[in-house]
Amino acid sequence: MNKILFSDFDGTLFFKEGFHQEDIEAIKTFQSKGNKFALCTGRPLGGVNALMKGKIIPDYYVLCTGGLVLDKNYQVIYAQEIPFELVKEVCQKYENETIIGPHCLDEKYLYFKYVQNDAPSYIKQFDSIDEFKNRKIYSFSLIESTRAKEITKEINENYPSLHAFQNVNAIDVVKRGCSKGNGILEITKLISDETAGIGDSYNDLEMFKVVNQSFTFKTSPKDIQQQTRYTVSSVKMAIDILNKE
Repeated sequence: MNKILFSDFDGTLFFKEGFHQEDIEAIKTFQSKGNKFALCTGRPLGGVNALMKGKIIPDYYVLCTGGLVLDKNYQVIYAQEIPFELVKEVCQKYENETIIGPHCLDEKYLYFKYVQNDAPSYIKQFDSIDEFKNRKIYSFSLIESTRAKEITKEINENYPSLHAFQNVNAIDVVKRGCSKGNGILEITKLISDETAGIGDSYNDLEMFKVVNQSFTFKTSPKDIQQQTRYTVSSVKMAIDILNKE
């Protein structure tokens, strides 16, 4: 049976120094054998496209922490919008202690309220959250937070229609019912491949629950390692294990 590997992006496939070439080559070889590769990330499409150009062509995208699922041609498989006024309320509540960023279906750009001068060109700064009033928002992020764990808990307790996931020092927020795991399940309705998932943080736990084989890293928190079948040091190592099974 062919396999599909769902991979987190930041800290799993993409690092401060960029991609690891051995991972890229392993993914391409994996796909060439009839298997599939899918991104499963809190980022929107515009947050991964520019970085992956010329390197990887995913077969599917689980984006916005499961709020938006696309096929390889960017056709929508599943989508759950968050009402703009709710996005605005939460973002304004935390904008003094985080950097806010709404996520839409945009092929080119990733948007944040504050962007450093040396930021890559695909990251765009906006002045007011009201600029997104007439756009479909599938998730939003609150990043660079020293209270990520506390803010995640506050949002989940105070906003019953939202679900917040902690991602190290960031919070990814989607409509209640959305998760990486749910996004994967929407894809599995269309395919019969054996599933595997790899990730490094707490927002990956829902992914691990729904895949046949789960992988995390030896550097991941111990409580995450305890909820996966394998601990590895790279995406390539995970693919090597899948190739042997």
